[in-house]
Parts: sequence; structure tokens; C-alpha cells
Amino acid sequence: MKLNAIDTEELKIIATVLQDGLIEVSDVKYLPSIRTFIVMITRFMWEEKIVNKTNNRTKAVLVFEDVLAVHSRNIDQMNKTKVLELLTFNFYYNKSKNIEIELLFNNDATIKLETEVVQAKLEDQGDSWTVEEVNKKNDTQT
Repeated sequence: MKLNAIDTEELKIIATVLQDGLIEVSDVKYLPSIRTFIVMITRFMWEEKIVNKTNNRTKAVLVFEDVLAVHSRNIDQMNKTKVLELLTFNFYYNKSKNIEIELLFNNDATIKLETEVVQAKLEDQGDSWTVEEVNKKNDTQT
């Protein structure tokens, strides 16, 4: 799957596709010199569940460009193997009229991106694999 988002309506589609995605803390990177935020996510393939009634996961890369700042809350960045479960995205305009995109995780963890425009890309990487359930924490390994 390959998706691009240039507005909040398209970002809602990416958020839906990534619901219940699993992210290891070590797979989250902010590159301020090029204003890019990158995350490798093990996403549940909802499209396979709906169409083929199968439970599959695949690796995907989510990239946000033109990111001015990134802040996290309730995430131990020293625990690189910690797995976060993505619940959804929130987005809104702040006082500076920039867009804040919040990635909301289980255990009240949050990553907040500040950007002037929505510019996101999601692309699957490699083959998918079968899993027993949607929310198995060991689904990150193939």
C-alpha cells in the first residue's frame, strides 16, 4: 500500500490504516536538519481482514515532511525495545497557525509534530505475515 496526504482529510485515511500499528521506540526518528519525521510501523492490514477475513501484518514506513518540531510525552526514549500501540491521530491548528499532529498511543503516550503543512507518506515494505489476533504484542517479528 502507498498513500500520500496533503491535507487533514487524507491524513484521516492514513490514521485509519495505521490503527493498532505497533512501533518500537528505536524505529522513531526525527531529522531536524531536513525537517523530516520517520517511523517504521508494523501495521495491521485492515484491508485483508475486511476483504479476505485474514489477520496479517506488514512493515510500513510513515514519513512526515516539513516538520518544525517534535515532542513526546510518556515515552521512555532510553527503552529502545519498548513497543507502542498506535491508537489514532489528532490534528489541530495552534496559536501560531501551524498544524499540530498528535500520534496517540496506548498508556497515554503521545508524539506531537508541529508543521506548517500536511505532507505525509505511508508505504508498505516487504511481505506480510499472518498473525492470530490484532493486538498481539509479539506481532512485530516476522
